[in-house]
Amino acid sequence: MNTNETSGSPVQRRQITVLSAGTWGITLAKLLFDKGYGVRVWEYSPQVVETLMNTRSHPKLPRFELPPGLEVTGSIEEALRDTPAGGPENGGAIICVVPAAHLRDTARMVVQAGYTGRLFVICSKGIENGSLKLMTDVAAEELGPESRGQLAVLSGPSHAEEVSLNMPTAITAASDDPRTAQVVQEMFMTPFFRVYSNTDIIGVELGGALKNVIAIACGISDGLGHGDNAKAALITRGLTEIIRLGTVMGAKAETFNGLTGMGDLVVTCMSQHSRNWRFGSLVGQGLSPQQALEKVGMVVEGQYTVQAAVALSRREQVELPISEAVFAVLFKGMSPRDAVASLMRREAKQEISD
Repeated sequence: MNTNETSGSPVQRRQITVLSAGTWGITLAKLLFDKGYGVRVWEYSPQVVETLMNTRSHPKLPRFELPPGLEVTGSIEEALRDTPAGGPENGGAIICVVPAAHLRDTARMVVQAGYTGRLFVICSKGIENGSLKLMTDVAAEELGPESRGQLAVLSGPSHAEEVSLNMPTAITAASDDPRTAQVVQEMFMTPFFRVYSNTDIIGVELGGALKNVIAIACGISDGLGHGDNAKAALITRGLTEIIRLGTVMGAKAETFNGLTGMGDLVVTCMSQHSRNWRFGSLVGQGLSPQQALEKVGMVVEGQYTVQAAVALSRREQVELPISEAVFAVLFKGMSPRDAVASLMRREAKQEISD
């Protein structure tokens, strides 16, 4: 046993591998390391590995310091070494924080390295284009159907810039298996990082993915110079879209009123820490989507997710007008102003259907 000095409660020491040293991955790695877990971080970019190991800082987190003993490596086999097999409560853990578009390939690498049979916590927020599968479904396909009970999602309103400075944050751990959700909850809980558990994994995943699309819409609106009224309308009607699609896909409506629905939606649409909001703002100011991506300099998950969201809406015959407008701006050449006009000129409707 190892004493958890951060929360004051004992935790069982386990070896944890964090996949990706982006801002969120490295922040979670430090949080777990500070709790007393053995942690290694894998990062695919040699330049990022070199920077982290030489400077012990992260270029996107100016006040972040990598603690002595927290190792970052470019070898996934090395990162996974000593991560033991076993159930969620007593085995090793793999925390997957790669962009959603790379989750399938990363899970395959874990299989090829021979490290299935571990708790696998997904922090990637998105929907796979083409298959239109959620991240847990993608992971289960690669890790094997027997992995289902060991799959979990960590999601919610959580900017790395704030968590890395120990600012109060609340987030959700979700799994089909209630005990797995509780294990992840206990693993990450600290006095400044509060974790709730949830078994509605579809709702948690969809809320985390689709809010990025609405954040782009809010950014476009702000970039055009529109005010708080427009943003409030986009957030509330965006939540309606998320609930509409989510419930058709089997999620619980009440999940979207929680941290991974309204909570994540508000923080992503309102904060300048949000890369999705910033991307949309740049597009609203007149940059092309490609120019905006280059200026943001980080992965903008909503740009990928909007394609899958529109495809899902058409498959499920669910109306997502805001998502359709964002898709038209990013991929069909529609001007942001015309997109706003198309939303405002839609036929009159009841706000809440009977």
